[in-house]
Amino acid sequence: MRVKHLLLLLALAMLAAPLWANQAETLVLFDPTVPENPESIVFDRFDNAYVTLALNGAVVRISRHFAVTHLASLPIDAPCATPAVALGLAIDWRGRLFAAVVSCNPANTGIWRINKFTGALTQVANLPSFAVPNGIDVDNRGSLYAGDTFAGLVWRVDLRDGSYEVWKDDPLLEIAPGSPFPGPNGVEVYKGEVYVANSSTGDIIAIPIDRPSGTAGDARVAFSLPEPQGCDEFVFDIKGSVYCTTDPFNTVVRLDPDGTTEILLTADDLLDGPTSAAFGRRGQNRKSLYITNAAFPQFTTTFRPSLMRIRLDTPGAPLIQ
Repeated sequence: MRVKHLLLLLALAMLAAPLWANQAETLVLFDPTVPENPESIVFDRFDNAYVTLALNGAVVRISRHFAVTHLASLPIDAPCATPAVALGLAIDWRGRLFAAVVSCNPANTGIWRINKFTGALTQVANLPSFAVPNGIDVDNRGSLYAGDTFAGLVWRVDLRDGSYEVWKDDPLLEIAPGSPFPGPNGVEVYKGEVYVANSSTGDIIAIPIDRPSGTAGDARVAFSLPEPQGCDEFVFDIKGSVYCTTDPFNTVVRLDPDGTTEILLTADDLLDGPTSAAFGRRGQNRKSLYITNAAFPQFTTTFRPSLMRIRLDTPGAPLIQ
């Protein structure tokens, strides 16, 4: 009888799983009038989230209990005639927080380090004035990689001395002719390769990191989104599947290594310009996928910037690869 009772409980649990899996929750609402447009999100090892607010340059910390506090103001020096935004975030193996900045002042465009406790800013690398560093990520050897949205290339920054170089320039990274969408966008380092979303083509490009030189290997298309969608930022789970946010297309899509795709969320789930995704870092929160909705004014009709969460069956990949 006890065995039968246990089997019955297990069966009920399996039937109940779909009731919570993939159900979107809105955790934080931002104020679009400030403007607060959340662009990128990362988690530290204590499950604090850090989010850039693209159009006003702020970085906020969101606690495990979803209390939002202002951490820093990145020097975007807006407004000006050219785009000035706070974009990608990354955390290295030492827990240091980095941000990509495109500023009205060319001297401030590049990569900045943010003290997670005081909000103090240190410029790591001042990239050339034409650069538009967007998604960023770090490897476990002290290099940071930044996708350049308009130049169609990947920068590599040495975090020890701030030196930088064009790490990869390849036709697969170029903006598709006639596309209104950017080229290199989200960047993730995963199992010895740098993955870059080309939003204009809908492809995610994989570029091996050759060892020990650290130079870029041959680029290839690793994943492709169904047309006409393009991936903004993305994140891996432990099985090698990718979760893409598609901004104006208002979807979160899972792309599996075997080529299958599944749309997990749409505008019906209250997506409003999803720009970034990240898994939590501790315990069961590793199976929680967090999504920032930027609700950029040129793309939205509902003006509902937010942080959302869905719970999945598979945990995210380790932060540093």
